[in-house]
Amino acid sequence: MDKVIKEFTDKVSSSVYKGIFVKLILSKRVLENQEMNKIIVKYVKLQDQPSLQFVYKYDRNDVTKNFSVEEATKQLQSMIGNNFLDIILYTTKEDIELKFNNKRIPKLYKQKPTFAQAADGSHDNVKKRLLETKNNVYLKSLGITDQKGEIIPSMSAKYKQVEKFVEIIDSLTDNFKDSKPVKAVDLASGKGYLTFATYDYLSNTRELDVDMQCVETQENLVKFCNNTAQKALFGGLKFIKSNINDFKAEDLDLLIALHACDTATDDALYLGIKANAKVIVAAPCCHRQIRSQMKITENNVLEPAMKYGILLERQAELITDALRALILNKFGYKTKVFEFIEYDYTSKNIIITAEKGEMPSEENKAKIQKQIDAIKNKFGIKYHYLEKLIENPVDQSWRILNAQCDRS
Repeated sequence: MDKVIKEFTDKVSSSVYKGIFVKLILSKRVLENQEMNKIIVKYVKLQDQPSLQFVYKYDRNDVTKNFSVEEATKQLQSMIGNNFLDIILYTTKEDIELKFNNKRIPKLYKQKPTFAQAADGSHDNVKKRLLETKNNVYLKSLGITDQKGEIIPSMSAKYKQVEKFVEIIDSLTDNFKDSKPVKAVDLASGKGYLTFATYDYLSNTRELDVDMQCVETQENLVKFCNNTAQKALFGGLKFIKSNINDFKAEDLDLLIALHACDTATDDALYLGIKANAKVIVAAPCCHRQIRSQMKITENNVLEPAMKYGILLERQAELITDALRALILNKFGYKTKVFEFIEYDYTSKNIIITAEKGEMPSEENKAKIQKQIDAIKNKFGIKYHYLEKLIENPVDQSWRILNAQCDRS
């Protein structure tokens, strides 16, 4: 067995026993005609013994099997490199990704942890929550909890979204303690499900001084959210009726843009870059700007697949978000693109996170730009909207009129 694969599977088993395991995802199947798309591995307790639950994802159904940690390790060793080529282990200490190159040589990559809370695995015990639900004014106003502070069954998926998002925020904000106040903005804030939770967590759980402004175009939502913030005694949380294009900000600690439709996501990312935001968290939505430009270039091996509308749409999503991540890299941001929650809870489950680091050298900038240009040339793309914003900061008459998706 390859020593890199063994090292990785040893880390999986040790993370379970140490209580830091969050989840494991196997993706990038080896064969295109392979029926199984990916595997999600979760932690469960069976008869008080730590175990791992494999959820095999097929096109038409899911198959679930439970294994002891030792059995799960053997399963992983047999599948890694043979069935899947990209495997990510999420723990509370670090994210570890095992990837294979074109020559099928595996390599480990380590990054800061995405999630702060380990998997509970218990079916019987009440799960510890990052947000207090009892006497929670905003959760009740948003219709997530009832009068007793219990989560309404029909809103459990929404609460799951909120809680997972707070985990992500927690993992990205360790250096905020020196900011007084923490300057945050939420662009296209909608009804504020994740907005209120973020403010609550930073202000009350982390005990930070937070100044958070939220931009929304719908006046009724702005009024509703400001009333809710007042009831919850969130003095540092304000909602403003404005377009993203008209909103100004400087020296931000945190910028959030969740499901800002199509190029509104790029407007938000551009604002974050200009404001030198320490952390940017974006959940992109719609990708029409790139899709409208895409065409098959000569000798493009994807030509047979691109004639199908749904595959073209998904390809446009992948390319749009990959280019966004690369453009952020050019401006000194370390980026991640991942599913922040299982597809079962919401189809809008991709998150781009970007943490400000040192600006790359001119040589590295040129390398990144070469990667950007290669992708665009491959698919006949003339320009990416975010690139255009950066290149033409004064004359922006070319702007596309975009809308914000309803996040209510």
